[in-house]
Amino acid sequence: MAVFTGNDNPQVGAIQSDFVPPKDGGEEKFPISFWNYRYLGEGMTPDEVSVWADLGLTVSMAPKIHADLVGKEELLQYLDNAEKAGIKLIIWVEGLEYDHLRAKGEAWYRDLFTRSYQTFRHPALYGFYAGDEPSGVENFRASWKAIAIQREIAPDLNPYLNLHTCMDDVAPEEFEGRTFRQWLKELAAATGFKTFSYGHYDQVWNDFGVESYYRNIKALREASDAAGVDVWVTLLSSAHYMFRIPTEYEFVWQVNVSAALGARGIVWFRLYDRPHGPNYHGSPIDEYGNKAPTYIPFLHANRRFQDHYGKLLMKLKFREAFFAKENHGGFETLPFGYHPVVKTVRATEEAVISFFNDKDGGEYMVMVNASMDTPGVFRPEFDREAHSLKEVMFNGAALVTYGLGTSEAHWDGAWLYPGQMIIYKID
Repeated sequence: MAVFTGNDNPQVGAIQSDFVPPKDGGEEKFPISFWNYRYLGEGMTPDEVSVWADLGLTVSMAPKIHADLVGKEELLQYLDNAEKAGIKLIIWVEGLEYDHLRAKGEAWYRDLFTRSYQTFRHPALYGFYAGDEPSGVENFRASWKAIAIQREIAPDLNPYLNLHTCMDDVAPEEFEGRTFRQWLKELAAATGFKTFSYGHYDQVWNDFGVESYYRNIKALREASDAAGVDVWVTLLSSAHYMFRIPTEYEFVWQVNVSAALGARGIVWFRLYDRPHGPNYHGSPIDEYGNKAPTYIPFLHANRRFQDHYGKLLMKLKFREAFFAKENHGGFETLPFGYHPVVKTVRATEEAVISFFNDKDGGEYMVMVNASMDTPGVFRPEFDREAHSLKEVMFNGAALVTYGLGTSEAHWDGAWLYPGQMIIYKID
């Protein structure tokens, strides 16, 4: 680990010019995935795995395969390439969605899943897709049963189930008298279910949508914490309906704010445009296979997050979150004196302020500029004679110290562009 002393300009000169970022040491990577609606052979080959790795995607969704598993040899090549690239794959076998279980019965579903598991069992396999947005009593029963069967036969894998945005608002009747939080907790206890995702795109619409985003990530992260599972949030990378093409700042904002508020994974909707459905547009790769104008902004958002914070955050446990300046979505503003070290944060723009702990009790503070379009300065106020804040870079391989008598007496805080994250270790 390299430790450097802060200076009057924390963004320039803090890291020595001969510092070399560490190579991948095999630590757990932050899951970043995408929805892949293409079938095997539809405009991509197993070489596409290198594109996913280049984009900072760590749990990608492979192209779909039919229930007869024709083309399995090609899909196994995807898995081989993913293992070489150090990423995992979610396999979408048509027929393993919960609605097929409901329509065709448990015996049929068990047979298809067993054959799929035996065929694609591989070190790079994350799990199998189990369906999207169940609603109503019968579909929630079927999704539970699909998860249970997959976990029973393949306890080493993680079924991938995507839920609705506003799950806390679903009537208890759909869960047979339980709340969503009770249902999720019971599902995890009964099956060992580890992860679910949900989609939210309104943040790339208007201010009301941003407020909705905050409210829902708070509710679903609380539900996941109570159940002991991880929540992934599906974010917008493909314009449609009233949702615009994200700017680079909006890509960055979506990744960093989600992680700061406790999401343990991200899924992008989508990576590829397709020839039909022309209202869906602006994805990082267009329907002709070209890198679209959003490709590099999308890459920057994913890769920069992974380079500096992805592995670190997988080692930390979310504790609580606040806002600086204005509060949103049911979160409070950080009360003055709430924290024994960081008394407050002086901010020129709204900011997400959250606290995490490592396994040894070490404490970290995460700050994100919550503006999508305005840079800001964010100054934590703390006793610099008794404590220090260590700015974390390269997942902890480099630390820049502020406080405890260092020479940054005139440090004016962190300079953050819209959506930018910074993490401090509190000592």
